Amino acid sequence: MTPADRVNAALAAFQARDRDTAAAHLAEAAHAGADFGPKWGAISRLASTVGAITVALTAAERHARVNPADPGPRLALGQMLAHHGRVEDACDVGEALTRDQPHNSAGWHFLGTCLAQVGKTEESIAALRRAMALHTDSSAMAWSWQALAESRTFATGDADHAAMADLLQRLPPGEDGAEARSVLLYALGKADDDLGETDRAFAAYAAGAEIMRSRRGYRAAETDAFVNEVAGGWSADFAARLPGAGVPSSRPIFVFGLPRSGTTLVEQILVSHDAVADGAEINLFSTAAMSIQGFTPAAVEAFAASRGARGFDAIGHAYLDMLEQRFGPEGRIVDKTLNHSRYLGLIRHVLPDARFIWLSRSPGAVAWSCFRTRFARGVDWSWSLEDMGRYFRGEDRLREHWTELLGDRVLTVPYESLVGDIEPWITRILDHVSLAPQAGLSEFHKTERAVTTASFAQVRKPLYTTSRDAWRRYEDHLAPFFAAYHG
Repeated sequence: MTPADRVNAALAAFQARDRDTAAAHLAEAAHAGADFGPKWGAISRLASTVGAITVALTAAERHARVNPADPGPRLALGQMLAHHGRVEDACDVGEALTRDQPHNSAGWHFLGTCLAQVGKTEESIAALRRAMALHTDSSAMAWSWQALAESRTFATGDADHAAMADLLQRLPPGEDGAEARSVLLYALGKADDDLGETDRAFAAYAAGAEIMRSRRGYRAAETDAFVNEVAGGWSADFAARLPGAGVPSSRPIFVFGLPRSGTTLVEQILVSHDAVADGAEINLFSTAAMSIQGFTPAAVEAFAASRGARGFDAIGHAYLDMLEQRFGPEGRIVDKTLNHSRYLGLIRHVLPDARFIWLSRSPGAVAWSCFRTRFARGVDWSWSLEDMGRYFRGEDRLREHWTELLGDRVLTVPYESLVGDIEPWITRILDHVSLAPQAGLSEFHKTERAVTTASFAQVRKPLYTTSRDAWRRYEDHLAPFFAAYHG
């Protein structure tokens, strides 16, 4: 089979939801020494999609070398590195690109976002300002303003606030400027919140969210139906009927919870432990299990009937292999991927030695924090307070269901209790995941690592409790959320 045939076979396997075969073909194609030229970019993206991380990065590097004068493939390489946790390497790509092409605004913007993730705030802001000085497209400038707004605090009379308000008026009207308007409205909301302008901040966030809601409709009824299927169908009897004993590995530590509920804080505490290598929103288990379409109990039962115990074992081995490709062979790994609550039972069956930590937090606090965060992808329920209320209700039901089913395998950690008295909770968390006691974990903010979630700034500060009740300034504005949440 030629290298080109291998790539075509990988695409066919991916379309058939055969992840392992697709990854194997791509690895063979990459190692064959063929020159795919610009097609390396598409190969990199396909490899990333099926979790062939090593191939994805190799292909991205080869694509970037095809024409070094073209910034697009170099930026794609940087983005691929950042996506797979190599943020410092991504910074290197950004720095090289801005040296070689100092007038490339996209390069400066990319470098600024990478520097923010590794905690170099001042350097990040400088790079973003350089990007804005070079932007010729007002829509592109909006993205740089949002990244900058998240990295700094605004004061009365702030020139940046006035500049963003002026840019908002100059963006293209209609659909052409819709995405940029949404981005800039979130940045203005952040600035107004810093200034204590509650009504104005909420109005900006709501306007930005409405633009996105109209563009990325969320199907709340489908989510509700899925939760009903999982909570109603994944029982102890159902789990006992599934074939296989699972793959023995305690390497992954799964952390669950809504976005902005404290999951990144717990991740940062754990990765500060000497025995834990790293962690992130990894998004690899669903890739390993892509052959199970839908993840409902009925879909899992159909998979069991056709693939048996070997099928579940293959999922476990694929997931662990992807962890090793991303993080190396040593150390425990924290996996805090969003939406894992949807298939916790499947994770438990495939990896029976896994341990689970679930963060709970005041619904109002999480709702406000999610509403003011412009998530890049996968959180389309955050564009509507009503949708958010329904989604949170489903998450509560799943937490109750899995806790009842799995017992002490799941440790629920209340965020308010954690930040109120952290040391006892650190002890409980370490004991739950079988990590030895270690002093100094409450100084998690001193651990140097890339943080790619929206909490990148908070986890670099000493523990603080001032944010626990910040949402109450917006309590009246959140009335539609509470009405939907309480049903």
